[in-house]
Formats: sequence, structure tokens, C-alpha cells
Amino acid sequence: PPPPPPPRSLPAGFVPAPPQQPFLRRPPVEAAPAAKRARVARTPLAPALRMSSEGGGEGKNKALEKLASVDGKKGDEPADAADDEDRKGFVQELVDWFNSDDGREEAFQWTVTFTLALSFRTFVLEPRFIPSLSMYPTFEVGDQLAVDKVSKLFGREYQRKDVVVFRSPPAFAKYVDKNKAGEDLIKRIVAIEGDKVEVKNGDLYVNGQVVDEPYRFEEAQYDYGPKVVPQGCVLVFGDNRNESLDSHIWGELPKENIIGRAVIKYWPPNRAGTVEN
Repeated sequence: PPPPPPPRSLPAGFVPAPPQQPFLRRPPVEAAPAAKRARVARTPLAPALRMSSEGGGEGKNKALEKLASVDGKKGDEPADAADDEDRKGFVQELVDWFNSDDGREEAFQWTVTFTLALSFRTFVLEPRFIPSLSMYPTFEVGDQLAVDKVSKLFGREYQRKDVVVFRSPPAFAKYVDKNKAGEDLIKRIVAIEGDKVEVKNGDLYVNGQVVDEPYRFEEAQYDYGPKVVPQGCVLVFGDNRNESLDSHIWGELPKENIIGRAVIKYWPPNRAGTVEN
């Protein structure tokens, strides 16, 4: 190996400096979780640090609960305020519309239309829906029909073979559940007051004469009468004689219970037409 270099000669009185120590940097201290949470929630730092240091895990849990409640309130307030503002805006628009000439005119037209429709339904013609097969084949389940309520006001009396809608009489309630006792029914008038009625051998007899009933589904499998229909009443049967809860079971129908006469079947379209009598 080569010889070491000769020592350097230093001037007289020169004192060499001590060897330089490396620069030591303190490692960064990560902010405490409580401090971070305090900054996020914009709450004073000291209480959060104090809760974190006191009580260990319990203090942390309390701090988290407090933070969650603060964040929840802050998150809800803008939405609630926006909803309130939207509601106020809608109400104000509605008020402004009613106060305008166009709004008042449209509101008047709607009122008149609604009143006329309601009056027409109440006093003239009322739609009805068939829920059972007691009047089959004249009506099937789901058929819709119009009931004439005005002709009786002009003196037209109910006649044999009329199909009528009526409020069920008290005697009907003895044969059905309580929730069905007040239902409206639809049947066909087979006899009026003063008629002598009898059902025998499957056929209907009125005043001693057998009645031709092309609308009847099948012959009756029961006997009835002979019996005279009392004043102020009619006798009503279903066209599906053996599947109908009608006058042959619960008795005569007071005429005052009749709502109206079925005149038009309008649904379904392929079966639309006048009601056969």
C-alpha cells in the first residue's frame, strides 16, 4: 500500500475546530385524533383534547357522539331550510294564481264542472259495477252499467222485468255478514204490488200465467208461493235463479228502497247495449 500522506503543517496559534455534529431534526408528531376532530367540527380544541385525555376510551366515545350530533344538525339545517323555502314558494305561487284573472276563471270553470258532474250522478244517471253472477247471463262480473234515477221523478212506475238497483232491506242482513248487510243490490222485478206469484216446476207464474223469461239462466230448483205482493212492494229475483239471494229468500222489497233502473250496459264494449227486459 502507498505510504500515508505527511501531516499538514498548521500555522502557529491555529486551533482546529471540533468535529461537526450531524443536524438532528425532531420527527413530526402526528396531530392527535382529538385535535383533528376538533378542527373538522370547528369546535374549540381544548375541550376535545381534555375529553380525549381524561377517561381514555370513554372520553373518545363522548367526543365522537358530540361530533356526530353537531355534523347531523349542520347537515339537516340546509335541507330543512330549502324545503321550507320551496313550500313557501309553492303556496305563494298558488295564491298569486288564484288572485290572477286566469286563475279565477279556471277555478270557476272547475267548480261548475264538478258541481254538474256530481248533480248528474246524484239525480240523473249513476254508474254501477257488477260484483257477482247473481244476474248472469244478463250481467257478468266486472260489467259496468248506467242507472236511470230521474224517470221515476216524472211519474214512470216500476214495471215487471225492470232491472233495478236498490238498497238492501233489513231482512237481507239476516243472511249475510255484517259488513255486507248495507250493500246495494241489483235484481229483476218479477211482480208488482197486487200480483199473485208462484214458482213451481222451475217456472215463474204471475196471476196464474207462466212468464216467458228469455233472460233466465236456468229453471228454478225451488218452489215459492203462491203469494200476493203487498202494497208498496215489489218482488225481485236474480236471472241466475239458483245462485241469487233475492226475494224468494228474504221477502218483498219496499219500493222506497229502489235507487234506479238499469238502462245501459257500457262496459265491456263488446257487450255494450241496452239492458234487456
